[in-house]
Amino acid sequence: MLKEFNFFLSKNCYEILLIALLFHLYGSLFFTDLYFYGTYIRILNTVFLYFASTISFLNRKGDNSKNGKIIISLLFLSNFSLIFIDKTSIFYGLRDFLYLGFLTLTLYNIAKFLISPNRFDKALIFASLSGYLLIIEIAVRSFMVLYKYEGNQILNNIDFSYHTKTFIDTVYYCTVTITSIGFGDILPIGHKAKILTSILGLTGQFYLVVVMGIIVSKFTSSNQKK
Repeated sequence: MLKEFNFFLSKNCYEILLIALLFHLYGSLFFTDLYFYGTYIRILNTVFLYFASTISFLNRKGDNSKNGKIIISLLFLSNFSLIFIDKTSIFYGLRDFLYLGFLTLTLYNIAKFLISPNRFDKALIFASLSGYLLIIEIAVRSFMVLYKYEGNQILNNIDFSYHTKTFIDTVYYCTVTITSIGFGDILPIGHKAKILTSILGLTGQFYLVVVMGIIVSKFTSSNQKK
């Protein structure tokens, strides 16, 4: 039974990762009580994202997987330590740094999978979508870190009354930026926010171009072999 479950996780790791990212970023869509969502559901979504990212690491062997395990362990220890340590401690900065490193390694792991030769199946599509959402996730976390040091001098029209509302507004801003929708209701204020927004837009466009090229190339190659 356990062997079959492990096989299922290995076979569907990128589908699971995509679902975890969707719930973590956009899960508030299904809740009207944001305080309940922020207190309970958002924490569960974060745990689910850790689990799904770990599965994607375990699906690939080598140093990248080992680095992922180390970062996951450090993340757990730092978050557990925060229960007993004052909130102004440097451990909060360490946790943010480790979390960003963890997300970056997950994105790198997906990039290695996307460029792997002779692979064109549903896993490639799910991995591509997961990579796109991971870029948004990294951008959101980066802005959340900037808020801690510069407050409301980063983006205007962000609701800072409750951390979950701040998170939702930031997810919205990063999503409309990376997709080039840009409604203009939220704008960068400081130079750091402007640069980060520019990098996010460039990264999103570059990712789409590269991924589309990879998918078309692999689709053409698979048809030629038939």
